[in-house]
Amino acid sequence: MKIFVTGGTGYLGRNFIELALKRNHYIFATTRKYQQNKKNLKWLKGPFYKNWKELKKADVLIHFAAEGVYDKTCSLKKCIDINLIKSQKLILNALNAKCCKWIIISSCYEKILNYKDIVKKKIRDKKNHQYFNYALSKYLFTELCISIAKKNKIKCRVLRLFQIYGKNENKKRLWPSLITASKKNKNFKMSLGHQINDFSHVDDLSKTLMQTLNFKIKNKSFPQLWDVASGKNQSVKSFASRIWKKRKSKGKLLFGKIKSNNINNFKSNKKILWKIKSNEQKMFTF
Repeated sequence: MKIFVTGGTGYLGRNFIELALKRNHYIFATTRKYQQNKKNLKWLKGPFYKNWKELKKADVLIHFAAEGVYDKTCSLKKCIDINLIKSQKLILNALNAKCCKWIIISSCYEKILNYKDIVKKKIRDKKNHQYFNYALSKYLFTELCISIAKKNKIKCRVLRLFQIYGKNENKKRLWPSLITASKKNKNFKMSLGHQINDFSHVDDLSKTLMQTLNFKIKNKSFPQLWDVASGKNQSVKSFASRIWKKRKSKGKLLFGKIKSNNINNFKSNKKILWKIKSNEQKMFTF
């Protein structure tokens, strides 16, 4: 299969490409900086929303590229520009190139919004959420993709990912921070950790994404919206405590006050769940 990938140098994109190459797929991947081509991997230096001729050769588009994934304070203007306006250019380019199978990577953060809230402008109280700008831009893009896919009979899957951890993850995030502190036997300070989420390893996610590229499965109707998660909700505190206990660190986990802008729970919807099969051992290794 020939796969056109945006955001291929990002955390999720890199891990996905690594697995796709092992399975003998051919990858066209956009990048802002020069990258050396490899067997079955062609890097395309330039913006992901450029009208790439390689889209005509691709069987599937998988769109990882996004703004504000790790930047909690990213401006609404910047999020809308990349995650909505320029991402729209990408899918219209794919449509014109007759690349008619799309995997759109979205986020569980969409769950803090809904269409009725936006129409009635009842989103004022949600603006305190630290990822509000990112969530809003991704939500609007999901609605746009579904609308365009319906009108043009595109096989489109929007995948709302939950918390993904593992190799190549940003060092400032929870899992790598826990691993680093446990290695050094240092105390680790964090919030109360009462928030509920669904945690999956990036290797398990990559395998699941390979499944979603097969449009012959779960193909009753399109477009589709999936929660991609393990289906096992747990608190952040529980997740951190399990890792800490398994690694037998001499340091201590220190739970502090929860921040007012970080109180949302994110639970997967079992009715629209594309389940990730987890490998527990990967949680504890680095």
